[in-house]
Amino acid sequence: MTAREPLAARESATGAIYDLGYRAYDGPRLGRSAAVATLFWHSLRAAFGWGRSGRSKIVPWGLTAFALAPAAIATAISALVPFGGASPFSYDNYIFQISIILALFVAAQAPELVSGDQRNRVLSLYFSHALERADYGLAKLGAMIVAVFILTFAPMLVLFVGSILVATDVADALGDQLENLPQVIVAPLIYAVPLAALGLAIAAWTPRRAYATGAIIAVFIVSAAVAGILGEATRGRLADWSQLVNPMVAADGTRDLLVGEPNFESPASRGNLDLWVFGVETLLLSAAATAAIVWRYRRVAA
Repeated sequence: MTAREPLAARESATGAIYDLGYRAYDGPRLGRSAAVATLFWHSLRAAFGWGRSGRSKIVPWGLTAFALAPAAIATAISALVPFGGASPFSYDNYIFQISIILALFVAAQAPELVSGDQRNRVLSLYFSHALERADYGLAKLGAMIVAVFILTFAPMLVLFVGSILVATDVADALGDQLENLPQVIVAPLIYAVPLAALGLAIAAWTPRRAYATGAIIAVFIVSAAVAGILGEATRGRLADWSQLVNPMVAADGTRDLLVGEPNFESPASRGNLDLWVFGVETLLLSAAATAAIVWRYRRVAA
């Protein structure tokens, strides 16, 4: 028995090999474009809380409801009281009137798209596959632009459809409203691009979501306050040029330039600046913010 004991000890120390059935992947490799598209759709879903807990949906869907409410109420009143007077909302002034909702949406959801990846240190997982560093930033930016576009397009669509349905002659109303279709589609895009780019450029610089949200809100509030104060405290050309501080005014001036009519609730229409100035500012702001996003992710530690 004693001669067999060392052998028993050696047998108990040996391991076993199990076949778990793992196999190498031999299917198609979709490559870089598929990776960018997947990240884009995942980020767009995250912007509205799709596929996440109910808590994640409160802010985006709540703000969407607030953005839609004035258009829906105005349409309902027009349907119930056909001769109750003209609606206070139009294609020219609606988006500017809900600009605070746009600012809150960007401030809340831009950090949702990018801050968590830095905080959880998962950027290295993205960059170790087909995605380039610039692809990550541009996919996130594209998703944020589409999210803001949806937020602004939805109430414009309600105004468009409502104006047709409440008319006595739906066919004639449809013909009349078709000329407003470029404004319904293009005006939301004019707002979405610079606002989304500016918000994401700020959020990309911090992994702390609360800091990013506070910084974005501060930029929108401070810029609007400074533009308002300078507009009241100065006169002439200085008062007109001071309105360029506010990105919302720049976007509305660009809308006026490209597809709309003057919105006299906006300083862009009340001032004496040529509308092309607002268009140039919107273009430069969008380009600078996009460049900042790409630059950030080319140098951020993964």
